[in-house]
Amino acid sequence: MSTPKNSLSQQGKTPSQPHHGAAATPQVSTPFSMAQAALSPHGPRSSPQQVKKSPAAMTSVTMGRSNSSIPVNFESPSAAAALEMGSGLDVNLRNLVQLGRANEDERARRLDAVIAVLGRNKGLVSEAGLERLAKKLELEFIWESAMDSSGKRTLIVAGSALELVIEFSSNVVQSVTLGFPDSAEIVNKHAKSAGEILFNDLRLREDQSPLTKSMERFAANFERLAVLDKLSINPGLNLYEAVAGIYESLSRLHAWELRKLRQEPTLAGRPYQYLENLVLCTRSGKPTMNVKGRVGMALEYWKDRRLQPPPSPDLAPWVEDHEQTWSILIGCAPMRHIGVSPVRISDRWIGPNVEKAPLPDELHAGGPVIDWLEPESTFLPDSNQTKADPMQPDAQLLGPRLPEVVFHAAFEPPVHIPLSLWQQIQELGCIMDETSLSQPVSFDSLIIPFPPGKSFGSEETRIVSCNKEIVFGPPEDPSNLSWRSHANTLAVHKEVLCRTLTEMTFSHPQQLVTILPFLRQYVFLARLLEQSFVKEAQDRSSTVNGEPSTKTRGTTNKTTTNEDDFTNFIGTTDKPTHPPEDSDMEQQQQLLQQPLQVDISLTLLPVPRLQIIFPFRADKTADVTLEIQENGHLSVVAQDVLDESNVMAPNGRQRRVEDIGALLEYTEDIGKWVEFIRTRWA
Repeated sequence: MSTPKNSLSQQGKTPSQPHHGAAATPQVSTPFSMAQAALSPHGPRSSPQQVKKSPAAMTSVTMGRSNSSIPVNFESPSAAAALEMGSGLDVNLRNLVQLGRANEDERARRLDAVIAVLGRNKGLVSEAGLERLAKKLELEFIWESAMDSSGKRTLIVAGSALELVIEFSSNVVQSVTLGFPDSAEIVNKHAKSAGEILFNDLRLREDQSPLTKSMERFAANFERLAVLDKLSINPGLNLYEAVAGIYESLSRLHAWELRKLRQEPTLAGRPYQYLENLVLCTRSGKPTMNVKGRVGMALEYWKDRRLQPPPSPDLAPWVEDHEQTWSILIGCAPMRHIGVSPVRISDRWIGPNVEKAPLPDELHAGGPVIDWLEPESTFLPDSNQTKADPMQPDAQLLGPRLPEVVFHAAFEPPVHIPLSLWQQIQELGCIMDETSLSQPVSFDSLIIPFPPGKSFGSEETRIVSCNKEIVFGPPEDPSNLSWRSHANTLAVHKEVLCRTLTEMTFSHPQQLVTILPFLRQYVFLARLLEQSFVKEAQDRSSTVNGEPSTKTRGTTNKTTTNEDDFTNFIGTTDKPTHPPEDSDMEQQQQLLQQPLQVDISLTLLPVPRLQIIFPFRADKTADVTLEIQENGHLSVVAQDVLDESNVMAPNGRQRRVEDIGALLEYTEDIGKWVEFIRTRWA
C-alpha cells in the first residue's frame, strides 16, 4: 500500500537512504527507542545524518560506554526531554531488578510459610507415617515381619541412647516399648511410664477410626525425646541422664519441703493435697516426669483453684490431670550464646541434707537455707582430630572438651513479665533469645488485646469494659442458684512495657527456683484480669468434669475461718430450696438488667496493685487497694470495708483486714469476691 510507505518515508531517513535536503522530515526518537539503544550491545550510534542544525537538535547528551563522548542529538522536543530522563535509566533498571528480587523474596517467604503450616500437620498414625517421622528426626529404623501368618510387623527406631519398638497389626498399633540402653537407672526407671504415654498417643480407641487417627500428640512427645538423643554423644554425653539428674535433685527438695510443712502447727490436720499445692505454689514447685500425657520433665509452679481441694476423692485424679497448671519444661538445646555454662550430668545439685546453716557473713532473711551444690563439669572424651591449621608447628591432639549443649527451659503457657523482671532474670545468668522477639508492649494489651485497628499512646489512659455474670449457690440444687450481672471497668493510667517469656537457657536448677516467686506474681495478676475482662478465660475455667465450677466450690472443706465464710457463701443462700417462683425469676432478671458497677485500676510499678471500687451498702461505696506480691500473695494496702459496725462477725469471730486479701486468694475471682464482701460483710 502506498500511503503507509509514503508516510514512513516522510518520517525520516535511515542511514542507507541518501539525504535530499532540508525539506526531509527528521527521524523521530522515542523513549522506547532510547531504551533499545541503551540496551544494545554496540551502544548508541551516530552518523552525519543525525546531526541537525535545528533548535531542537541542539540538545545533546552523551550516552553509551563510559569512554564515549559522542553527542547524540534529537530533533523532537519530546524526544529530547525523554533523553534527559535517560540519564537515570540505568538507575531505574537497577530499581526494577531490585523490585523483582523483592517480589521473589516475598514469594519465597510465603512459600516457606505455607510449608511451615503443612509441616505442622504430622499426618495419620500408620506404618508409612511413623517411618516418615523417623526419617525426619534423622533416626535409624528397620522393619521386622513376623514368621507366622499373623501379618504383624515391627518398627524398631534407634538413636544414640534410645530405642523404640512399635508393633503393628493390619496397620494398627498393638504395643509400644521404649528403652534407653546403656543409660543409668535414674533414666530407665521412667522408661515404662514414657512408653505408656507414647502407646496411648498411638493406640486406636473404640470411638476412633484409622482414617482419622492423628499422630500429632505422639510426634510432639517423641520429638522431645529425639532432640535429647540427637544432641547426645555416645559415649560421654547422655542428656537423658542430665535431665533425670535435675529431676532427682528437685524431687528430694520437694519431699523435704513437704516434710517441713507437716511439722508446722498451723497446718496440722491439713490434707496431703492441700500441702502439696502449697509447696507447688509457694515453695520450689513440683517436679514431674511423664505426667498428664506429656513425655519428659516439667517443673510445675502454679495452678488454678490451688486453695480449693477437689469436690470428692473420686474426682481428684480427673481434676489433677485436667486443671490448668503452669509448668517449665526442662530439656537441652545447642549452645548458641556465650555466658551460659554447658550441661553437667549429675544428680547432686543439692546437698544430701537439702538444708544448710547460713554463713556468718551471709545475708539471711529467715527460714531454711537450701544447700545448693556446684557439680563438676562434664567433659567429652579425647578427640582424635588434630588442629584445624596444619601449618602450626605445635599441632597436637585435642584434649577433653566441654559439650556445646546447654539446659533449656520452655514455659507452658508463656508468662507476661515487665522489662524490669526480664532484665533481672538475665542478671541471674539466664539467656532469652531476643532475635525473634517483637517490640515490647504494655502488660494490659498482652492480657486484653486491643481491638483490631486500634491502639493507645503510652501517655493515654486505657479504659476496658466487660460484662460478666456471677453465679453462686448450692451445688446439689441447681434450681437454687443465684446470679448477678457485673459491669466491670478497667483503667490503666500508665503503660508498662512487657515481654512474653517463652524459652530460655540456664546453667543451674537454682536459677529456675529463684524466679518462681516472681512468675507466680504476674501469673496470678493475669488470671484475675482474665477472669474479669476476657470471656474465653471464664469459659475455660467455668466447668470441671462437665459441671459448673461454682458447684465444685460448694463442697469445699471447712478448714479455716476465711474458707468457712466463703464455703457458706457458695453452699447456702438466703433463697428457699424449692424451685424459684415467677416473682423470683423476675427479680433475678431485673438484677441482670441492672448490672453492678465494679471499677478496677491497675498499676504495675513499683509493685502490681489493683484498686477495686464497688457498691457496698445503700449509702456507701467500698474502695479496696490490693498489692500482688511474690508467690501471688495479696496484701491489703488500703480498705474501707471493715469498720466498727462489721468488724465482729455474727458468730462472734473478729474479722481482720488481711482476711480481705485472703478471700480473693481463695476465690481467684474478683466478681465472686465482690459479691461475698457485699452480701456477707455489709
